[in-house]
Amino acid sequence: MELDHIFIFTHQAHQVATRLTTFGLSEGSANVHPGQGTACRRFFFQNAYLELVWIVDEEEVKSPLLERTNLWERSQYKLTRYCPFGLCFRTPQPAGPSLSLAFEAGWRYYSDYLPEGQYAHIASNEAFAFEPMLFEMPFFGLAPQDYPVEKQQPLLHAKGYQKLTKVTLTLPVPGNELSPAMQKVVGQSKVDTRLGESYVVALEFDGGNQGERQDFTDLIPLIISW
Repeated sequence: MELDHIFIFTHQAHQVATRLTTFGLSEGSANVHPGQGTACRRFFFQNAYLELVWIVDEEEVKSPLLERTNLWERSQYKLTRYCPFGLCFRTPQPAGPSLSLAFEAGWRYYSDYLPEGQYAHIASNEAFAFEPMLFEMPFFGLAPQDYPVEKQQPLLHAKGYQKLTKVTLTLPVPGNELSPAMQKVVGQSKVDTRLGESYVVALEFDGGNQGERQDFTDLIPLIISW
């Protein structure tokens, strides 16, 4: 499974983005999600990107059409204990009319900000509140380094990061109690999990060959190593 991006809900997007850029990350384009009530700021790397997400329209994100996504609950994770993370995967498609999907048990999520007829395919793990939202984009299979010219993003960072090589999620749930979808993610991607009291996502770049580490958990549940 090929990881496309990771999102983290935050109530302090401006402060977090400022901290990350001061640290040495190059920020890419921001985005708004019409009909979903969220917006984001993004940091791109050769093979994936990091997305800081926050609520801009509480009424939209609480609408019945979005209830199954648990986006509102995830955004309020300090109160609800829902996981504030999401993992999106690219699903390369074979030639022909049929679609290949990574998550066998899932549902189609249509949104105003997606091209007509396209959708995200969301895994049916919503009953596992302590897991990240898991979804795939069956109509978009390009890594950031392969984006067309009109969509290219800054990929050069002061610390020399190139590729995301490992993601470790600290979750308050043992690995043997994960949903089938999350078990598949752990078994077939660069994502792993560990048990802990608080949510944290640790991103490792380039195999951690420089032996460096930066902890941002005083502001957002994020650790970066390279």
